[in-house]
Amino acid sequence: MNRYVVFIKSDESKVLRKDVVTREIIKDMKRKGFRKHHVEVEADNESDAINKLNKNSNDYLDSLKNFSGDLLLCSICVIVMAIVYFFS
Repeated sequence: MNRYVVFIKSDESKVLRKDVVTREIIKDMKRKGFRKHHVEVEADNESDAINKLNKNSNDYLDSLKNFSGDLLLCSICVIVMAIVYFFS
């Protein structure tokens, strides 16, 4: 398996093997409007790397959604308890 580096632009992405990426390539990609994604992916090929990155991102977003929902529920409980305390 190879390690891949992903460069992202608003509506497109480029995947390069890590051993090919140099400072010059990173500068060139930044000049073209791409930014380097902070996660390196270990995969068999480029399309597999994109699929793994998408799965990782979706898992992260699901975790964030669950955390936000739990935090909202706790906040509502605290607000209700404060209202009951102040108006009783």
